[in-house]
Amino acid sequence: MPDLQNLSNSISPRVELYTDGGCDPNPGPGGWGAIIRWRDREWTLAGNDLETTNNRMELHAAAAGLALLEGLLGRCQVNIYTDSQYLRRGITTWIDKWVSQGWRTSDKSPVKNQDLWRVLYRLTQAHDVTWHWLKGHAGHPLNERADRLATEARRALTRLHSSYSESSGHPSTGIGTGDADDDRPIVEICVKASCQGAEKRGGWGAVLRTGEHTRALSGGESDTTANAMLIQGAAEALRALTRPCRVLVYSDAKYLIEGASSWVKKWQNRGWRTKTGQPVANRDAWQALLKAVRPHHVTWLLAHGDDMPADMDWASELAARAAQGNSG
Repeated sequence: MPDLQNLSNSISPRVELYTDGGCDPNPGPGGWGAIIRWRDREWTLAGNDLETTNNRMELHAAAAGLALLEGLLGRCQVNIYTDSQYLRRGITTWIDKWVSQGWRTSDKSPVKNQDLWRVLYRLTQAHDVTWHWLKGHAGHPLNERADRLATEARRALTRLHSSYSESSGHPSTGIGTGDADDDRPIVEICVKASCQGAEKRGGWGAVLRTGEHTRALSGGESDTTANAMLIQGAAEALRALTRPCRVLVYSDAKYLIEGASSWVKKWQNRGWRTKTGQPVANRDAWQALLKAVRPHHVTWLLAHGDDMPADMDWASELAARAAQGNSG
C-alpha cells in the first residue's frame, strides 16, 4: 500500500482516475469501483449500496476518487476515464445549464441524482479535470479492473443481505456470538498465508476494507505452518477492529473457512479432539480466534473463481513478504 503521508508536496500533480459502477438488477443492489494512478503509486476504492441505480454508482465512483485526491494531493490535473455516457455528458454538457437553472432541467423538473451531481460539481471545481469515454468491456485493463471492483463490491453486499434474509437476520457463522445489528459497520477481510524455506518461515497478510477505507496488516514467524498463519492472520485482523462490526472474512483456504464455520464447534464438543480422537492441530490459535471473533458478527466465505475479492492478491503479497521476513 502506498505511503499516504507527504504526498501533497507536488504542485498540480497529473493523475489518472478510472471509474465504474453498476447494479443488478437496476435499480437494486449496486457497487462502484475506482482506480487512481499517480507516478508509481496506485489507490483502489470501492463501495456499495443496497438500493440504488447504475447512474448513481457511476457518479459515486467519480466523486469518491476526486474527493480522495483533494485530501491527499490538493488540486490535481485529473484525466478521468469512464464508460458511462450519462456521467461524461452530464458533467461536460448538461451541468452548467442545470446550475444556471437552479438544478432544474429544461422542462423545469428537478435534476435526478441532484445530491451526487452537486458533490461532483464542487469536486470538479477543485481540480483541473479532463473527461474521457471508454467503451465498456472492450478489454481496457484498468477499465476492466474498475468493473471488477464494482462487481465485487455489489456481490459482497448481496451475499451479506442474502445470508441475513435466508436466516431471518442471523446467518450461520460458525465461531462468533455477536448479534446481527444493522447499525454496525460492514467490514470485509481478505486473509492469505505463506510458508517458505527450510526453517518453515511463515507469514500472513490481511486486508481490511470498509467502504472506501482500507488497512493492510501482516506478520510472520519461524517454525510454523501455513495453516497456523491463516488462523493467526484472521485473529489479528479481527483484533484490529476498534468496535463491534458485521464482518465478512474471505479466504481461498478451506481449512480456515470450514474450520471456523463448522469444524470448531465439533472440536469443542469433543474436548478439542478430532473425530478420530487425535488432538486438534493449532488448538491455541483456534482458541485465540474464538476470542477475537466474540465481539463481532462474522460470516466466513470461501473465495474462488469469479467471486475472488480484488483485495486477495494484495493479502497474498503481504503474506509472501512477511514469510520472507519483510513484514509490513
